[in-house]
Amino acid sequence: MNENILYKFLKNKPTYLDYDDELKLMNIMTKLPMSWLIKNKDEFIDALMHLSDSHTIGSGFLLQEECDDIIFDNFCDWLREVNNKTGIATLMYIDDFDPKALGLDEFRKNIRKDENTNK
Repeated sequence: MNENILYKFLKNKPTYLDYDDELKLMNIMTKLPMSWLIKNKDEFIDALMHLSDSHTIGSGFLLQEECDDIIFDNFCDWLREVNNKTGIATLMYIDDFDPKALGLDEFRKNIRKDENTNK
């Protein structure tokens, strides 16, 4: 498998990824074998931090539709699996992607309420 696969994906990307690029990066990451993650731990953690910053500080979570929550739930499950199988500390990132931890249901409810009020 190509070395630097995550670095190559991020190479010409902005500091905060577009939401679609967040989804693409998550897809790439989850397809990598655990052995690759162990061998390329620094690259993996760098990409995970980039993704986390994009989703939180870069406000990618504001673009997350309810139908995408399952993608992020599955990603959180995968991060738990990575932690358990590789010993790579990924649990600290889960709250950055977990729709419940981010309060997205409440946020969406308030948005809908505001939209209905402004009609």
